[in-house]
Amino acid sequence: MKRKICIFGGTFNPPHIGHVRLARNAADRIGADKVIVIPDCVPPHKQADRLASAEERIEMCISSFCSDSRFEVSATEIERGSRSYTVETLRELKKLYPDDELYLIVGSDMLATFTQWYCWEEILTMAKLVAASREKGFEPKLEGFSQEQKNRVIYIEAEPFEISSSEIRDGIYSGKYDNAVCKGVLELIRKRGLYLRNDERYEYLLNKMLDEKRIFHSRCVSESAARLAEKYGADAEKARVAGLLHDIMKNASVEEHLEYAPDMTETEKANHKVWHQFSGEGFLRKNGIIADEEILGAVRWHTTGKAGMTKLEKIVYVADFISADRDYPDVDVVRRLADISLEHAMLYTSRYTIGKLASADAVIHPATLDCYNDMLLGFGKRKG
Repeated sequence: MKRKICIFGGTFNPPHIGHVRLARNAADRIGADKVIVIPDCVPPHKQADRLASAEERIEMCISSFCSDSRFEVSATEIERGSRSYTVETLRELKKLYPDDELYLIVGSDMLATFTQWYCWEEILTMAKLVAASREKGFEPKLEGFSQEQKNRVIYIEAEPFEISSSEIRDGIYSGKYDNAVCKGVLELIRKRGLYLRNDERYEYLLNKMLDEKRIFHSRCVSESAARLAEKYGADAEKARVAGLLHDIMKNASVEEHLEYAPDMTETEKANHKVWHQFSGEGFLRKNGIIADEEILGAVRWHTTGKAGMTKLEKIVYVADFISADRDYPDVDVVRRLADISLEHAMLYTSRYTIGKLASADAVIHPATLDCYNDMLLGFGKRKG
């Protein structure tokens, strides 16, 4: 027996109540056995403003649609990793469901430009269109359609939803649109600072995740890192961002550290003071907050250091030791060394850290030893 399968695609940035109503209305009208919700990879007709990561949009779609057992969310277009064209998606689905009937849910406004879609005629051979309109009795002329193609268009009436995704992105933190998205979507947006501009998002995350003392320290490190970057010819903006976010997981719970750094070794687990560098990198990467590998590397190694560090990694490592809020006994020595070279400061601080940990019978991360040896051997080569 043939099943009826609806396909509902979109950017879903974010998915809102209007999307859910439309998809459920279409499914009920068709008598669908399954509805496949498919977030775009890269929309072919527009560049989405403040696009959430693919993982975030999938997670939001699951929260929005999947309380209805008929619905499932597919990453097929995201996994394709290229511009998303409907015909390619339908070709894949036709192979998966060769004996079933496919229905493509669209807004009625799309019918006016449907003949401009890539391979639009082939689309109509694989799926019927379910066109949702706010106007009762709506039925456009469908210029360019043959009668047979017109017969493959089904019209349904959609309940008006006057708020757009762009309006939600602009106003979601004001509380104005709390009821425009489902609870799970609202929580995810606010937890991760989605749809804020970069600087706004960083500040939002700092204020949400860190205590006042740690926020002050992060800002001090950011300033020190930018200053060192200008002195040593690195990207000052990257240094500023890495410094600002380097301790983003410093106040996290044990469960949160393990969530974002599940691959920590037993040695790493034995020294909780280094956890935040690994979970911080994981948090920033997995939530799509930072994609730049240089910045992520600087966050990941700012506490332990390691051998073969990049210039930006060295800058953030040293900035963490010499920031304006630091007042440990040797801080003035390290500040003077940092004016000579990053390597002078790193040799001194890695030796200082190793001595302090050893005297306390604390576990020393192997990367810290590697960092010390790397600096020491480097100076040996320069002397030679």
